[in-house]
Formats: sequence, C-alpha cells, structure tokens
Amino acid sequence: MKIKALHIVVLCCLTLGGTRVFAQHVTPPRFDGAVVKVYMARLAAMAGDVAVEERIPADSLSAEVAVALRIDTLGRVVELRFLDNTCEGRDRVDLEPVTPRTRQVVERAVGRMTGTWSPARRADGLAVNYVQRLWFHLPLQRIEEQMNPDPLLFMGEVPGENFFRWVADRTGYHSYRFPTTGGRVHIRFYVEADGRVTIDKVLRSPDERLTKRVIRAIRSSEGKWTPRKVDGVPQRTAYTFRGNFINDSSN
Repeated sequence: MKIKALHIVVLCCLTLGGTRVFAQHVTPPRFDGAVVKVYMARLAAMAGDVAVEERIPADSLSAEVAVALRIDTLGRVVELRFLDNTCEGRDRVDLEPVTPRTRQVVERAVGRMTGTWSPARRADGLAVNYVQRLWFHLPLQRIEEQMNPDPLLFMGEVPGENFFRWVADRTGYHSYRFPTTGGRVHIRFYVEADGRVTIDKVLRSPDERLTKRVIRAIRSSEGKWTPRKVDGVPQRTAYTFRGNFINDSSN
C-alpha cells in the first residue's frame, strides 16, 4: 500500500510539473513596438478614411465594432473575425452584429494598415500564434462632416455626444427612479425635410419605461434640427440615438 501511494504522489508531481511547462506566460504582440491601443486608433481612423473615399454613408455604419485578429508567429494577421452577441465563448460581446457596410469598411481598413506586428512570445522566447481582441468606435461624426458639406445639425452642431447629453437630461434617468435598470438604448428616427421628428424603431433597450422617456425626449427635439441638404435642398435623414444609461444604485 505504501508503494502504491508513493507511485500516485510521483505521478501527480510529474503531471503538475508538465502543466507548469505548458502554461508559460505569453507576452502579447505589439504593433510597431507600441501597445495595441495604438493599432486600434489607427484602424478606426483608416476605416473612416475608407468610408469617406468610397462614399459610404455614416448612417449605414455601426458605431461600435469588436473584432478578433489572429496573429501568427511571423507577425502576420491571418484571420479577422467580427464579435457580437451571437458568438460563443470568449468571442461573445455585448454588441449587436455590425452592418454589412461596416464589415466592408473594417475589412478593407485592416488590409490597408501599414506597420508591423511583433508576434506573441512565450517566456522562453518562442513565438506563438495569438488572438488579439479589439473593441473600438468608428468616427461617424467625422465621416458625416467630410461627406456632407451641409450635414444634419442639432442646435448648430453635428449630433453626437451633444445630442445624447440633451436627451439624457430630459429622461429623468436616476438610479432611484430606475433602481434595477441600466444598459444601452438605441432608437432610430428620422429628421424630416421640414425639421419634424418621426420615430422609426426601437433597436435596443433594457426597460420599457426608459424607452418611453427617451422617445418623449427625442420628439421634443423638434425645431432644434437643421435638416441635411443636398444641392441646397433639405433631405429626410435617418439618425440613431445611441446611449448607455449606467445604473449606479449599488454605489
């Protein structure tokens, strides 16, 4: 019995030792010697350039994009995957699938990127394959401004953070009013050629009461819009309100 017990201890030690060998620390890849945030910033800017060059409207693009890049042992990007809430495992993120135009823009931007990835390396210096996950915002406001000399304006500015703040201030959203509610609200609406506002569709929301408050605030923005113009003629324009209402009642 003592001999068998000794054999079990020896086997366990060998197995654990083997685990330590194979679970070596891996240093992530770097882009032009810099951290991955540098690559993300350049990729977002490149995607914006592609959209402007190819005349892809900003309202056909997703605001947020998550991707996974597989970088091989030579520092080459050999695979690009888009991540969203339909994916499984580590690829699942809290994002709706991006639009087809967004895929087109990002894929071409990745192909155009200049610079060099250094491969990921184990502690012993051996290069290994690595999956680098990125989450970034497309520069929709810049795309709109560059493509349209007479863009849609809200209170004299291209709508973005300014419109979100204006709506949020009018929803009455406070943690004590919505004690268990927090999350992303996406509502598409149209600014008509005469400046009226027409609600189209609720794309995403965590709570019906919050949805109603946001819609009420959007409708009250009538009269504060300057319609987009083409050759001086006002146009009906789609716009999607995107807001992330953070519940902090537990703080």
